[in-house]
Amino acid sequence: MLKYPPDALRLATGHRDEEAKAALDELIASRSGLKPIEDETPCFGDMSSLQAAVIVGHREAAEFLVRRCAHSGLHTADPVLTCPSRHLGAAVALLGRPEEARAYYEEAMDMATRLRFRPEVALTRLELAELLLAHYPDEKAEALEHLDFAIMELREMKMHPALERALKQRETIEA
Repeated sequence: MLKYPPDALRLATGHRDEEAKAALDELIASRSGLKPIEDETPCFGDMSSLQAAVIVGHREAAEFLVRRCAHSGLHTADPVLTCPSRHLGAAVALLGRPEEARAYYEEAMDMATRLRFRPEVALTRLELAELLLAHYPDEKAEALEHLDFAIMELREMKMHPALERALKQRETIEA
């Protein structure tokens, strides 16, 4: 039976970065000898670890989990409903691959819009705006459109941590 560290995301969101990194290191070590066909861990379970890797900036775990889940065909992931394409976009952005990240974000936007998954639409638009501002300076107008939409939606849904992040991004642009 594979050992799976479910605490990585909880640790990362609790600002316990070193412990989250250790849990991610453990995940990689426990599965590094397996061939992809031998790894029976469901990809939807890896999404929380992928999120944790992005939060704490653990590039090795992000790369491992992107390789593992990139072609899984997941559209949503349980137990917390989320859009895997958005997390894959964030991971490859962390890895310095903005074109690939943009493609994942566009896939996430399409899926979240078709599912009428309002929180994911807002989060995806926020992350896409951040990507465009960081890597596509000629597309600032589009980035601002995404950012303003995200701010409006995040405010309405009372998604405070993401809203604070979006507002800081907006302040940076206006400065």
